[in-house]
Amino acid sequence: MELTPMPFTVAELITKLVVMPWPRSVGEREVLFTKLEFTSGNLLELENDDFPHQITELGTALGGAVRGSWDTYKREFLGITLHLYSAQEPRNHAARTGFDELCSQLSKEFGQPKHPWEGEETPPCLWEANGRIITTHLFTHRDSSVMLSVEDAVLASMADDDSISG
Repeated sequence: MELTPMPFTVAELITKLVVMPWPRSVGEREVLFTKLEFTSGNLLELENDDFPHQITELGTALGGAVRGSWDTYKREFLGITLHLYSAQEPRNHAARTGFDELCSQLSKEFGQPKHPWEGEETPPCLWEANGRIITTHLFTHRDSSVMLSVEDAVLASMADDDSISG
């Protein structure tokens, strides 16, 4: 079975994102996006205008049916999220294979992942590298999909703390 995009190609892109300087301004984010062949789409509407996150559609040059978004937190670039290997059926074999192969590729680059939420059937994998947090989730209950996110570790921690103290 051939996965599109190939997990190796996705891992290469994520590695580039992790090793490149993290953008601290709109201009720096635009330069990064150009280098990685990312395109911005529509700003997604949020339920509450006071919500500190802004989420924008993200296009990639990966090919296949990849849905993506990029996020800011309090106007600072937080990170990206990609949904890969999606199928409208539970326990899809391709989604599982894509998750396993992607985790294997990321582990070659960033070492063994942490599994922060052990109670799940397939616990997410988390890597920390160069001030970034890389997280993969496999969803298989209703639909099947692999969610991959890369976030600035400090800003993600601040966002989590704010949501808890809420």
